[in-house]
Amino acid sequence: MMTLCGAAAMSLAACGSESADTTVNEMNAPDNSVASVAVAQAPADAADTADAAIEASADKPETPPPSGDEITAKSTRVTEPVKDEPPALQKPAELKLALAMAAPAPQKTVVAAVRPASFGQCAVCHSDKHGQKSGFGPNLFGIAGTKAGAVPGYAFSAAMTSSGVLWNRANLDAFLLSPQSKIPGTKMSFSGVKDAAKRKEIVDYILGLK
Repeated sequence: MMTLCGAAAMSLAACGSESADTTVNEMNAPDNSVASVAVAQAPADAADTADAAIEASADKPETPPPSGDEITAKSTRVTEPVKDEPPALQKPAELKLALAMAAPAPQKTVVAAVRPASFGQCAVCHSDKHGQKSGFGPNLFGIAGTKAGAVPGYAFSAAMTSSGVLWNRANLDAFLLSPQSKIPGTKMSFSGVKDAAKRKEIVDYILGLK
């Protein structure tokens, strides 16, 4: 009887020991279920983050492409004006030339022709002022360089208008020397000015009537 009781007690002690060891082992063993849950949850969190990013990008309005005016505005930039550098100092000779070129051209002074005393014999028949009427002979103002017989308002002879003479210095001198010799048939019955010096004075005066 005592032997059975002792065996039973030893058996209970052994069971208790195994139970205790099992409990200790279970406490010391790593919690694989928690690790498995963490591992399984990690991909799920990553998937949720990706879905959230996709939804955020879908909700964000797309930026429209720039218009032609915006492109032109960006390409056209206002640049600062280039400052002119001060001109280099000019040499005295160059400065004088520049001043001479910039100065206005001097105006020609028109000097009225002074009637010589020798013209007195011509003034008997001819006027010598601008706009004056012709007398016995035509007005001599402005005839220099014109053709003979061209003074308006005067009745020239056919010999004069058909002569083709141009009133220059040489022809005036020859006509004053001998009118009938220079233009035969002219109405001018004057015998001529034989003094060369006086003739030159008259020619100079007629050429100056402008």
